[in-house]
Amino acid sequence: MGESIVFSHFYIIKLTLQYMKRICFIIILLSVNIFCFSQKINIEDILSYLKAGNAVKAKETSDLSINDKDLITNPKTWYYRAVTYHSIYESDIKEVKALSPQPLFEAYNSYVKSMQLDTKKEFNGDIIKALNIASSQFVYEGINYFNAKDYINALSSFENNLAINKLPAINQIDTIVIYNAALSAEKSGNNKLAIDYYNQLIKLEYGGANTSLDLAKLYKKENRISEYILTLENGIKANPTEDIGLITEFVNYYLEIGKNEEAMSYVDKGIFREPKNQGFHFVKGSLHEQKGEYTKAETEYLKAIEIDSVYNDALFNLGALYFNQATDIIKVAKTKDEQAKSFALYTKSQPLLEKIDFLTPGDIQIMKMLKTIYTLLKIESKLIEINKKLDKSQ
Repeated sequence: MGESIVFSHFYIIKLTLQYMKRICFIIILLSVNIFCFSQKINIEDILSYLKAGNAVKAKETSDLSINDKDLITNPKTWYYRAVTYHSIYESDIKEVKALSPQPLFEAYNSYVKSMQLDTKKEFNGDIIKALNIASSQFVYEGINYFNAKDYINALSSFENNLAINKLPAINQIDTIVIYNAALSAEKSGNNKLAIDYYNQLIKLEYGGANTSLDLAKLYKKENRISEYILTLENGIKANPTEDIGLITEFVNYYLEIGKNEEAMSYVDKGIFREPKNQGFHFVKGSLHEQKGEYTKAETEYLKAIEIDSVYNDALFNLGALYFNQATDIIKVAKTKDEQAKSFALYTKSQPLLEKIDFLTPGDIQIMKMLKTIYTLLKIESKLIEINKKLDKSQ
């Protein structure tokens, strides 16, 4: 899927005033039965300060209230604190925003604490409304943190959204946020958590083969090879029309561990899926060449070049194949026919190597190979030119 955060259309639409009304106005609907819960602190003062727009005093009073033994277990203490910090987060005033480094996180934790203490569900309805708003805000925060490469806070933001969405009163699943959480977890180095999220996405059938590939790569990174292989196999079964990435991963893995026969079987599957994929033909040619099956290797390299005429790897491998065969022959040549056979192979190698020299000039190995060809084939003008190039490069 690539390593970029995913935006849902729901989150890039600016929330209207109808849904983003300031949290502090919710308080107005509360019944005004003022009680003094402590001789030292009256938490109802928080409401008064918020109504008066005095965020500094509201925060000071709220901070004191949670350290008061008579107030700390009161759900209203935490609800007012949540409203205070949520108001700080939503403020457009620079000085107010500076009161807390992460006011939305503080507000969320306080809403949750209030819900836990509120056995009578006195504030439940208002908290759910506020958390619905906060859930969208956490997505914005997560995106901002991710773009700033603060992946730990990005993960926390997305996870808070997911936790809110799991509440029975809300009960919704957002696969895009789960993906963003998986990516943030992976970027922050928490591969175990990222694996859990990618597995959730596969169960929810999100992302198709790309999700399976992302998960498989994480298993491999964690050296969980059996799960890596199983994930690739299951991904291919579940996504038979979009499995090229998974097949390619298998090819690379088996080449990496030296299991060429297994690699060849997946190369053939790849060619069956995409006959015009020059990469698969190139790898197949390389595997044939390693086995000494030069004619088959030549066929595959030529197919790769036919598909992509400037495919350097195939140009080089085929040019080198002809060059090495010619060199092997001429080393032991005893007859003119053997020499002629060698020169014919050098002649086939020449245009391929010249094309590489043109496309990527300055490669000393290529120039030296061309010098050998020009010398043996007595192409004087080109020999002079290649010698000049070699002199400049040394």
